[in-house]
Amino acid sequence: MAESFFLPYEYVNHLTSPGLQTSAGPVRLSQYLCKDRGNGGNDSATSLYKNFRWIKDANGVTLNQHVGGLAIDLALKGQGNDKAFVKIWNFMLKNKDLLDKYKVEVCGRASKDGSKDVEATGKIKKLYFDKMSDQAALQKMVQDRFFGMDCIGFVANFLIYTGEWDKYYGVSPKRYPEQVAKINIDDIKEVRPLDFMVWNGHVALVDWVWEQIDDKRARIDMCQSSSGGPQCNEYVILRRTGGKGLKGGMEFTIDGGTPAPPVRGHFTIWRREGFWY
Repeated sequence: MAESFFLPYEYVNHLTSPGLQTSAGPVRLSQYLCKDRGNGGNDSATSLYKNFRWIKDANGVTLNQHVGGLAIDLALKGQGNDKAFVKIWNFMLKNKDLLDKYKVEVCGRASKDGSKDVEATGKIKKLYFDKMSDQAALQKMVQDRFFGMDCIGFVANFLIYTGEWDKYYGVSPKRYPEQVAKINIDDIKEVRPLDFMVWNGHVALVDWVWEQIDDKRARIDMCQSSSGGPQCNEYVILRRTGGKGLKGGMEFTIDGGTPAPPVRGHFTIWRREGFWY
């Protein structure tokens, strides 16, 4: 637990503006991806990794060996590390001949009944790399939900990026007050950058506090990965509701914001001891 020399918006920029640096140029990780089918599922990613992770390059090394099995598992469910994505993409670029070995399914969000929404089927090289530049092909694969990051993945990998965590720890949002950020913030005047905004099924970070509007409202920036992928929502109005939420914490809600935060509703705010900017 220590001082952070980065704010969450800097990690958003690292991921998306201009993006992660591959041998073909920057690729923006501008996609939300979550294994949970209620949050869209990961059908495109599953169709890619189930075979491609085991195919060997000219030296007999598989992608699974090159990147690491756990890193692939995390990328598959939307919690992959930025460095792992770069390794995966550079492996693909170096071994494009392997992309013709099998077919993948290009899938949209899972349907409400949980079924797959298959939009196209084909070999990766033919679908992407034969039609456009390598950089554009990888970007299109991000758009087509082969790669992305969910809310838990974003927060956890920010904590790794800033040096607070030494590795990935899988914690569901509702467990954050018990395992990650245990200090409840119930006074809006006490909200600070790097505080955790915790819903029952979502987690985000306070990026900056601009001003105290009154006893119940403040203007903040927040960062998260939700619909649209990793993002910074600026000039959001944080408002105390007066109700009680998770672990008895004071409930807050949000209004406005640019772009508008995809997740609204009520949440509580928590702080990680000894973690500050």
